[in-house]
Amino acid sequence: MAATIMAGLVLLAAVAAPAHAKDYTVGDSSGWTSGVDYTTWPSGKTFAVGDNLGEYVLLVLTVVKVVKQRTSSTR
Repeated sequence: MAATIMAGLVLLAAVAAPAHAKDYTVGDSSGWTSGVDYTTWPSGKTFAVGDNLGEYVLLVLTVVKVVKQRTSSTR
């Protein structure tokens, strides 16, 4: 019974943590661009673990090397 309650509390904590995260757009309305003073942008903001800084796309590429084998079926 105690293990079930503990598991429930751990699950609740894991779900609740992302709910408190804040989303920030780096550079505010200017975004990621030249001409923005990124050294003063964080002034007055308090960041915490789990906060998101801007939007980005993660691109994953896979490269596969194909070797033509010399067998009787490929000659």
